[in-house]
Amino acid sequence: MKIKTCEINDLEQLVPAFDSYRQRYKQPSEPQKIEQFLRQMLEQKTSTMFLSYEGDELTGFVQLYPSYSSIGLAPIWTLNDFYVFGGTGRKQTAEALLNAAKDLCKETDAIRIEVTTRKENHRLHKIYRDYGFEKDYKYDYYFLRVKEQDMASKMLK
Repeated sequence: MKIKTCEINDLEQLVPAFDSYRQRYKQPSEPQKIEQFLRQMLEQKTSTMFLSYEGDELTGFVQLYPSYSSIGLAPIWTLNDFYVFGGTGRKQTAEALLNAAKDLCKETDAIRIEVTTRKENHRLHKIYRDYGFEKDYKYDYYFLRVKEQDMASKMLK
C-alpha cells in the first residue's frame, strides 16, 4: 500500500471515486463539477488530500481543510471527506490515511483534527474510536442553512 499527497495529475483517477463517494450520500453524479471543485482546492491549496493505492489502483482518500482555534492559538484540521473503497486490507488503508492526516497535523503544529459524521454511520464511528478520536459531549453542533435548495445542505437535518 502507498499513501501520497494528491496532485492535479491525480484528478483523472480521483474524480470517478469522488463521484461514487458523493453518490453514497445521495448526491447526483456530477463529474465535471467535481473535477472543477477538486482542481480549485488543489490549485489554491485550500485543502489537503491523501490518496491510498494498492499498486496502481486507487483504494481510498481523505480530504482535510485547514482551520484555526482562537482559544488554542493554533491551527486545527477538519477532516471532511474519508472514503476507503478498495484493496485487500480496508482497515489498514483507513489507518494509513488517518496516519497521513495525523502527520499533517504534526507538520503544521495543529492541535487537533475535527470530524463530523452522521449518527447512523456506525462503521465510521467505530473506525474513529478505534483510531483514538474522542467523542465530544460538551458542545452542540449548529449550522445555518444559507441555500435551501442545495441537496447537500438538506442532508444535515
